[in-house]
Amino acid sequence: DRMTQAILAETGKETRFINLSRLIFSPCRACAHNCATTAMCGVKDDLHPCLSAIRDAEALVLSTSIHHGTMTAWMYSFFSRLWCFLHENKILSSKPVLLVSCGIDEMSEHGDPFDLSLVKEHAFKLLGHIYFQSLTPPCFKCGKGEVCQRGGLWRMVGRDLAALKEFAITPDKFRRWEDCAKTVDEIKSYGKMLSEI
Repeated sequence: DRMTQAILAETGKETRFINLSRLIFSPCRACAHNCATTAMCGVKDDLHPCLSAIRDAEALVLSTSIHHGTMTAWMYSFFSRLWCFLHENKILSSKPVLLVSCGIDEMSEHGDPFDLSLVKEHAFKLLGHIYFQSLTPPCFKCGKGEVCQRGGLWRMVGRDLAALKEFAITPDKFRRWEDCAKTVDEIKSYGKMLSEI
């Protein structure tokens, strides 16, 4: 969220930040009879009012944390709801899109966390992808991170029980993108690029 909001601030333009995890919405229900003629989703939920803003936006910044090596379920559901824009004309075709993500692994370990087939389906003009390797799994906050043999921390210590027991979750272990010069530069660069659209 902080990375996305920083990019939006860098544009100097009027922007709207939407946190999908705070909305109550369903994935596409394949009720094409509702959207084929209108090119607008007929499902009335928290996401519905956002769809016209998405359609009319000059550009989109789509961001996700990485869950189980891929984008969140909210982002998958979001992409499914964009299907209403794909009927006769790809309404979002050529719309500039910047992808932003963060996770504990190197991006190359899992490939791109965004399902690029979904990105390509809309024929977006892909501006790029900012990825921040946070090395901060949810285990750091859950309360069981130093004993759990399942989560991201378990993987980070090489599935070594002794290393897990010795690992201390301290404030210095929480990495912030603001402290990564490469990420800060990318945010400024892409914010400038979006400002010129």
